[in-house]
This record gives sequence, structure tokens and C-alpha cells, in this order.
Amino acid sequence: MKGLAAEILLVVSTAISGAGLILILLVLYMKKEASSFTVTEEEVFVDDLPHPWDGVRLFLITDLHRRPFTAEHVSIVGHYPSAELVLLGGDIIENGVSIEQVMTSVEQLKKIGPVVMVHGNHDHKCNTAQLDAELIEAGVQIVDNTAVRFEKDGESIWICGIGDSSSGHANVNAAFTSSNSDANCAIVLAHDPVVILEKLPSYVKLVLTGHTHGGQIRLPIYGPLRLNDFYRRYLSGWYEIISDHVPAHVYKLFVSNGFGTSHVPLRWNAKPQGHFITLRRSPQLPLFEAHVDREFNPH
Repeated sequence: MKGLAAEILLVVSTAISGAGLILILLVLYMKKEASSFTVTEEEVFVDDLPHPWDGVRLFLITDLHRRPFTAEHVSIVGHYPSAELVLLGGDIIENGVSIEQVMTSVEQLKKIGPVVMVHGNHDHKCNTAQLDAELIEAGVQIVDNTAVRFEKDGESIWICGIGDSSSGHANVNAAFTSSNSDANCAIVLAHDPVVILEKLPSYVKLVLTGHTHGGQIRLPIYGPLRLNDFYRRYLSGWYEIISDHVPAHVYKLFVSNGFGTSHVPLRWNAKPQGHFITLRRSPQLPLFEAHVDREFNPH
């Protein structure tokens, strides 16, 4: 009997040790994924895009959180054809992160192109006034609840920024006040994809967001651990949106996995991303396409 008990104890101990080893290996894998950097090439056909804007490239990155954007990341981005603008989709800071670190990341992003940004929910938990003062001094255009017109060869598009929804800083009407008079084609930059529930003008053709982290930790079969039904539906990548508010208004939504992490520095099945987005005029199928080109693992 004692021999049987000893054997059972050995089996149980071995199983516990094996499970512990698997857990350690899984955590190490998730940490490695969280420290990687995947750059994707996206091409999107935009209705009413002015001719001079056909082929213009944007670089989208969101959700830096605690993670610095470094010269190594700029080097990876440098392997691609350049972008005319960097669109920074919020959550560039969180509690415990210094403004100095954020500004160092911003200086690196400026090497890619001029930076246009909106705030995310975590940004508003910090000293936003001091952060914004330094961002503006560094030449960053903050477009929360406002619109900026960009001209190319005499023809323009608008980038309309919507403030963060979950923290109560969104003012959709204000976001389009400047552009309502003459806009035919606008891109919305917002942190949270929930803005698609708002009444957006018919000249909005493209909405670029982050916030979801692609689920950050996405379990097989079950999916993301901490997201509600809306964010599970609009988790990551491209979506065609049919407006509930404006008849015949169809536009495209893109949701980025983001660059950093929140709560825990781990990712699983949701790689960190930055995106080159090439605007195309011709409305031919497919309406959008993407492929992953290079991945950077610093460890």
C-alpha cells in the first residue's frame, strides 16, 4: 500500500512539475511575442480619393503604453518605402511612464514622417496638459475633436480626429466642424473603434483606430480574455461599415493590434504592429488587402 501511495505521489509531482514547466515556457513565449514588432503593408481603395492622393502612404501606430519606440524600430520601418504622415492613435503613455520616455519615442517616430495624433483613454489618466505642451513644441499635430486639411497638387483630403470615447473626451460634432463646408474625402483618426456607432458624415471614407490590442492574449477557441462582444467583433484588421445613420454611407474601418501592452507585458496570437497604409483611388476588388512583410524580435 505504501508503495502504491509513493507511486501516486510521484505521478502527481511529475504532473505538477510538467505543468509548471509548460506554464513557464508559455509565459516566456508570450513575453517574446510582446517584444516583437511586425510591420504590415495595407492597401485600401478609397472612394472619392483625389487623383494626387492616389498612392500616398501613411504609417499608423497605436497603443505604445509602457513600450519605447526605438531607433531599432525606425530601422525596421526604414526597409519600406517612406510615408508622408505618421498617424499616432493614442495611449502613448500610462501611469508610471515618464513624459521624457514618451518624447523620446515621438522623436523616433518623427524620423518616419510628420506626426498627427489623437489621445487614448490612458493618456487622460496622466498629466495631459504637460504632455501636450511638449508634443506641440516638438511639432506634433494633436487633432482631438478637430480636423486638419492636407493639400497635394491643389487637391485636399481631411484628417478628422475624434477624442477618446471611453474617457468621455469625444466630441463628434466638433471633430467635423471645420471640414463640413467643403470636404469630399476624410480619414478619421480615433483611438477607439466604438466611434463607428456615431453619426459620421458621408464624406468619411476611412476610420483608423487601435485600443483593442488585437485582444493581446487570445486563447485558442475562446479568443480574447478581456474584451466584450463589440470589441470581439471589431478586434483587428479591416471591416466594411454600413452606417446606421446616413443612408448609403459605406466606409472602411481598420483596427490595429497596437505596439505595446497593458496590465501585463505579454501577448499571445496578437502580435504588436505598425502599418503602412497606401491609399488607392481605383474602387476595384479587393477593397483592401494586407500582408505581413517583416518581423523584428529584439530578444
